[in-house]
Amino acid sequence: MPLNMLASLAGISRQAVWKACQRGNWRGHALEVRVVQGKGGNAGKQYLVSLASLPPELQLRLKPIETRAQNRPKPIASRGRLGRADQGKKRVVISRQWDALVPFDAVTKAQIAEDLKQEIRGLLAAGAAWAHVKILARNLLAETTRSWGFRPNDPAGFEQACSIPWTLVSEEMHYRKVHQFRTNRKGYEDSRPRGRRSIEGMRPMELVVGDVHPIDIHLTRADGSICTAKLIGFLDWATGRVWCDLIAFDTRGGVNNRDVIEVFAAMVDHPAFGLPEALYIDNGKEYGFATYLDDAMTLMVPGFHGPGRSMRVVNALPYNASAKPIERWFGDFESRYLSTLPGWISGNRMNKRQEAIGRTVAPYGTFEDFVPAFFGLLKAYHSMPTGKQSRLKGHSPNTTFQQHVVAGWSAITMSRDEVRAAVARRVERTVIQGAIQLRGRRWSCEELWQYTHDKVLVCDPVYHAPAELLVMDMKGKRLGIASPDVPLHPLDHRGAQSTAARAKAHRDAIVQMGRSVPKIDVAARLIALGQDQPEVIPNEPAGKVSFDPSQRPARILMPKKPLIPEERRREQDERMAAQMDLVKRIVG
Repeated sequence: MPLNMLASLAGISRQAVWKACQRGNWRGHALEVRVVQGKGGNAGKQYLVSLASLPPELQLRLKPIETRAQNRPKPIASRGRLGRADQGKKRVVISRQWDALVPFDAVTKAQIAEDLKQEIRGLLAAGAAWAHVKILARNLLAETTRSWGFRPNDPAGFEQACSIPWTLVSEEMHYRKVHQFRTNRKGYEDSRPRGRRSIEGMRPMELVVGDVHPIDIHLTRADGSICTAKLIGFLDWATGRVWCDLIAFDTRGGVNNRDVIEVFAAMVDHPAFGLPEALYIDNGKEYGFATYLDDAMTLMVPGFHGPGRSMRVVNALPYNASAKPIERWFGDFESRYLSTLPGWISGNRMNKRQEAIGRTVAPYGTFEDFVPAFFGLLKAYHSMPTGKQSRLKGHSPNTTFQQHVVAGWSAITMSRDEVRAAVARRVERTVIQGAIQLRGRRWSCEELWQYTHDKVLVCDPVYHAPAELLVMDMKGKRLGIASPDVPLHPLDHRGAQSTAARAKAHRDAIVQMGRSVPKIDVAARLIALGQDQPEVIPNEPAGKVSFDPSQRPARILMPKKPLIPEERRREQDERMAAQMDLVKRIVG
């Protein structure tokens, strides 16, 4: 067996096999090696190893190869002209120069070519530039060729022969996607295969996508500094309509949960939008409020779009911007609408537009100047027909929405205060005299006046100070909305009225609770229970103890009236004499 085949079979380098042949030992097994003269090899020498001297595990690996060789059909002689055996196959292994210069057999050349291909693939997957790939791959080819025993007479010609053809690199360029996947996940996600989505049959507000986007319009602050506004937007996927608002900061700052909550609350309070059935948002910290909405929607709007349904909150996968249509809407609205305004700096903030060399774009004006212009452009967008190939099939967002309205769609709205109350954590509180304590204040409502249990759950807003509190029982069932319990002046007649109303509400609740249960005479029930119990008959006594009082060594004396000192002394003497007499009789 040739050394290159043995090396490939054992999964090690040819040099390691060659050293083992020189030693005549392979991992404790004596090898039978025969040296023959031929082309290639080390100084024209080729080493052949007897199969029978190989370790058993290598012999087992050889059996499938021997079987395929034995079963290979023999060529059939033909009188006609035979085609080339390698017709349709790649004839150049690496390059014409290298193939002609290196005197290796076909198997060895194929092995070197495969190692070179793997090197090129690895370099491209690691992000190496084209020129670097060619140089590093050339060095590997030259080193590998020498390691197989080739000693060139013309080193310069050999280096030239090891130059890597551009075809070898270009054929493996797709391995650069590995580097993109590892280092530029957004670029990879934008280019990966995706399924097509259709809005056919979707209802308005069935799926709403939310996001925050910087507006590329230069504005001026009161102090004269330059800033840009932030857009908080929610896109109705079915109609293409966008509910949004703008925010600007006097100093550096970012959008927080409270900002997003206010825009969301304004949307769900509007009859043309309302509550979404599903909300698709990023994982950013400014959307932390959404984790509280799932349960709250079921609580606030029983039967919302069917029994047992709630507003489902879906978090987008990282680097998955192309799956959110609002990202595409941002880009389209920037390029087609905002770009018509003065102060637009384009989307590339690292390479901002300049009116002249060294002079940046002049600002549009103040934030207050920009707001009406922005919403004017947004209104134009809503009325603009789309392309025939778009999801709206040539209709404008307003026209698409109008079709749904004619078909009978209507929104499920919710007040802003209810939304603020929904974005809260549940805390347990004790009901004392129809009120609870939270954040250092006392809160009450009519439902708490009628509440007969001791504990309630209160929705404590997470991101803002509450004006009202949603109160539930310990099973999560809504009780009511509590407001601050303001103390009144003792002479204020409203105080007496409030106290009377609370007392009546609680009394009525207790009376109603009493009417809902049967009247029971507990004493009669206990007496009947005692009479129904069987008598316990005791066993006969095991013995009876009796005694003669005259035989007792001591008597029980009843207390008498206090004696005068002389009588007390005489009585003590008599008692001591009696005791001494008793002792003498016992001892004697």
